[in-house]
Amino acid sequence: MRKIAAFAMLFLAVTAFCAPVMAVEKCSVGDAAAEKADGYANAVKAAVKDASNCERAYKTLAACQLGSSADNALANIVLSKCEPLFMGQASPATKKAYQKAQDRCNKIAEKNEGTMYQGFAAVCQAGAARDLARKYSGKRSRSRSRQPSDKNPRVR
Repeated sequence: MRKIAAFAMLFLAVTAFCAPVMAVEKCSVGDAAAEKADGYANAVKAAVKDASNCERAYKTLAACQLGSSADNALANIVLSKCEPLFMGQASPATKKAYQKAQDRCNKIAEKNEGTMYQGFAAVCQAGAARDLARKYSGKRSRSRSRQPSDKNPRVR
């Protein structure tokens, strides 16, 4: 019996301290902002529009999505912040992959009826744009900081 209790305590300790933390972003739009903007949807739109960058705009959309086709307008704001970060420098292959991602998102609304699924598709499209913007932003910063080295540990 002691072994089982000791194992249970060890299991609980390992899970409590080693499990990855999954933080869910809480919507930053509160009741006061909704009242000031004459409704929650208007407040969310203002928050997405006022976001400082692509990442913040997407996080606000994802956390505050309306669950209807009204998310289309919010997603368009996110696209307007994210697409300029990569579309000008993207290769034709990247643009084709982006279009495929957008098409996959559109299938969410095509396969399911209702405005809720149109909203899901819109958030999906905004996520695809955010992902590419993040990728291109990361490439620029890593390539500048990486110094060429003739000592590659993988080459023998």
